[in-house]
Amino acid sequence: METINKEKQCGSDLLTDILNVQVHNEEKITEQDRRYCREQQDELYKSLDRIDHWYGIFTEEAEQYRESHRISYKDNGEIRYRDSYPSYREVCKDYTELEFKPFKVINEMVDCNYRAVSAFANRIVSYFNRTYNVSVPSPSIDKDTLEMGFRPDYATYVDMVIEHLGGRSFRTTAEEELLIRFHRTVHKCRWSPEVPELKNCKISFPNILSFDDFYSTNYNQNRLHYNYRTDLETFCSGIVFGSDDLLCGSSDMILNFNEDNIDVFSWYDLTTANAEQIRFFKNGRIDIRFKDREAAQACYGRLRLGDIKPESY
Repeated sequence: METINKEKQCGSDLLTDILNVQVHNEEKITEQDRRYCREQQDELYKSLDRIDHWYGIFTEEAEQYRESHRISYKDNGEIRYRDSYPSYREVCKDYTELEFKPFKVINEMVDCNYRAVSAFANRIVSYFNRTYNVSVPSPSIDKDTLEMGFRPDYATYVDMVIEHLGGRSFRTTAEEELLIRFHRTVHKCRWSPEVPELKNCKISFPNILSFDDFYSTNYNQNRLHYNYRTDLETFCSGIVFGSDDLLCGSSDMILNFNEDNIDVFSWYDLTTANAEQIRFFKNGRIDIRFKDREAAQACYGRLRLGDIKPESY
């Protein structure tokens, strides 16, 4: 079987180079990272400036109703006001109660401000998660205390990422987090006696997936159950790492694979260099066949499959 080159699978060796960047106090991130963060911050500030512009106009307009509608402001800039319900006689008197009041628009501006800042914070963290294959939790922004006019600095969220690394490299953190996810996927039940097993040039993984009973019964199709799609992606990411020491794995490594109709009788070819084929079984088991026994042993060791024991997991 002709094996697809590693560079074709991941695009280039650039990702590997980036993942090996070490964290230093004076240079925590790369220039490419800083460029992305600065661009996002510049775009955010432009939008916040426009939001503040309109917020200022509408709050100035609202001042004329301070007494009549007893307006006041919350810490985040939202306006409190008293709705008035004029009688027919009052409406006919001067029509002022029918005029446009900016109260709802003001609160919409506050909501836009919150959503813009939240999106910015999440984009910064998501960028590092996506680029370095780490799992930094999304930052939480308190809407009730976020003041209008506040301008977040991307360095705040970069510091969150660095703190999450705990002084380790992006690569080390990504590997450790991947192994945690992979172990949870291949050994879901703590007390299960079934664990991954190395057999010559093959590794067997019991009880990984489940198929949709409806499609099996009515259409005779082995459709991957919706709840197990994430498990499959995690499993494939682990196999790519264990096989080729790469952190860019996904189910795309399986040639001619269709999760809506999985063949449980034949082997699928893989794009990885050392893991050559994969086979699915009706009972949820998955087998991986390697090019030789040494490659299988290397994968078994890199994935620390020997550490998975019922009594210790």
